[in-house]
Amino acid sequence: MLDPTTLFAWEPHVDQRAVHADTMIVTLGSYTDAGHTQRQTDEQLLQHLPNRLLGTFDADQLMDYAARRPSITFDKNHFSDYAPHRIALHLVSDTDGRDFLLLNGPEPSLQWERMAAAVNHLVDQLDVQHTVLVQTMPAPAPHTRPVVVTQYASDPALVSTEPVLGTFTLSASFTGVLTLRLGEAGHPVLGLLAHVPHYIADNDFPPAAAAVLQALQDATSLRLPADGLDLASALVRQQIDAQVTQSEELTAMVEAMEHQFDAFTEKLNPAPPAGQELPGAHEIPTAEEIGAKFEDFLAGLGEPGDDDPTSEDDTAG
Repeated sequence: MLDPTTLFAWEPHVDQRAVHADTMIVTLGSYTDAGHTQRQTDEQLLQHLPNRLLGTFDADQLMDYAARRPSITFDKNHFSDYAPHRIALHLVSDTDGRDFLLLNGPEPSLQWERMAAAVNHLVDQLDVQHTVLVQTMPAPAPHTRPVVVTQYASDPALVSTEPVLGTFTLSASFTGVLTLRLGEAGHPVLGLLAHVPHYIADNDFPPAAAAVLQALQDATSLRLPADGLDLASALVRQQIDAQVTQSEELTAMVEAMEHQFDAFTEKLNPAPPAGQELPGAHEIPTAEEIGAKFEDFLAGLGEPGDDDPTSEDDTAG
């Protein structure tokens, strides 16, 4: 392996000896950025909190430009506004003035082991005690219910939510490899996975970003802003409701997912007295059946011949 420490370059003005933070949030791209949740999370953190760029990773060594082409503008007779890929490390201060790190950008295409070793080196150098990864997935979930954020971790003991998925093999992601490698080095990693309604996964879905920010606060005790997300969430909900009500098929689909969601929630938190059954419960899929749907989706990700659904615009802050 080439020297991993040479992958990262500090900004000239940064005194790296003075940079310390006990928490690092990672919003690197993975399979997909459902609901553009990672991008919206980056925007909330970098546009509403004091921050500065600490350094960047060498994208020329990490990215396959032909597979994931950066954007450039052709203006009449010349090119301009080239937007190269950037994987960057930021120092951010929460609303209470507590510093944390934000690592964001597209998923590396190449040199995963070297990149993971470079991140591990930074974690050691900057005294990071907790690394939290943010990811999303399209899920059979209705937009009329709260966004579920489940957890995974380098150590199962760190997970505080009930498991939804079973055991299966899928195509790897860099964040999966990073979780493994940091865990093997003794650095705890917690992953937050937001379940975004699959039928709006290609559009902005502010409720998922709001749910992720709340989950980050709960996991790290950081004070993070959600400015504007409540209003944006209400507007998006109204727009989706208006479209759904115009189609009997969409209405039936959403109602079926509402039944699934409510039944799943009930199984995790049983409420009715013994002997009582929810109306139509015999027609509602079990938690195992819902989990199987998630497994089917994940198992199909990254199969040979599939196009990479993640774009730079979806992951870079």
